[in-house]
Amino acid sequence: MDIHLVVVGKTAFPEIDVAIKRYLDRLAHYAPTHMHVVRAEKIGKNVAEEKVRQIESERIQKLVSSGGRLVLWDRHGKPLSSKAFAEFLQRLRDDGTSTLWMVIGGPLGLSSPFLKQADTVLSLSEMTFPHDIARLLVVEQIYRGFTILEGTPYHK
Repeated sequence: MDIHLVVVGKTAFPEIDVAIKRYLDRLAHYAPTHMHVVRAEKIGKNVAEEKVRQIESERIQKLVSSGGRLVLWDRHGKPLSSKAFAEFLQRLRDDGTSTLWMVIGGPLGLSSPFLKQADTVLSLSEMTFPHDIARLLVVEQIYRGFTILEGTPYHK
């Protein structure tokens, strides 16, 4: 299963990029994983938030239109424990999913129409996290999910 992680904009902290790369490198042992950065729309006081979500979501849709399973991360999505997320990954593998798109929207999230197109919408938590940290958490949870499935000691 090829995993494509799609994020909006660059991170503000080089340390977070280093940590994300560390988990992406580790993930390569379990599945080919690719990171795609979509250009962020400028957020200003004269720009409607929904318009920003729409523009960014359209940019993402162009990238993910090549097919595969689409999983969006959104604050209104379904929260899963790490073990339940690992089981979710296992179901995708068992179903023969060859391409998995995991999308983290920008700081304002994703548009409602795009959320409706997803195969699955997940949430990291009911808490609010900075966008950069959310990326790191998603990558780490994907890695943790595979270590749970493989029974490696990382999860403990």
